[in-house]
Amino acid sequence: MAGARCSLTFATVLGGLAYMPIRESTSDLKASVAIISERMVTQQEMEWRTTRGQEDRARSETAIDDLRNSQVPRLELDRVFMGYDQRFGDVQRQVDELKQAQGGIYGARNIIIDLKENQQRLERELGRLVGINGRPPAERSPGQ
Repeated sequence: MAGARCSLTFATVLGGLAYMPIRESTSDLKASVAIISERMVTQQEMEWRTTRGQEDRARSETAIDDLRNSQVPRLELDRVFMGYDQRFGDVQRQVDELKQAQGGIYGARNIIIDLKENQQRLERELGRLVGINGRPPAERSPGQ
């Protein structure tokens, strides 16, 4: 019997040694499953995210379509701007022609001559007034 006990004890020790790594692996596996279940996304949440993504894409596509419909094609804009440039060029040309024509008719030389003539006329009139009264108009009393 002693041999049977010894065999039974030996079998129990060997069974315990074999069970120990399995038990540790099981507890590691349980910890891993707990971490995965914490981070896991449920099917309901995935469906909600998918629906939300589709709604966002539909909104974006609608906004892009609105932008495309409200834009004016580049060629049309170029044509309109070219028309503006032509009109501005025509107006500038007309202004330049008017300046040139005005400058040819009444230039700086003519202005100087007119000013000189006005000065001489005023000097003659002042001389005439001084000659009549004997004094310049500023020196006369208000009654004279």
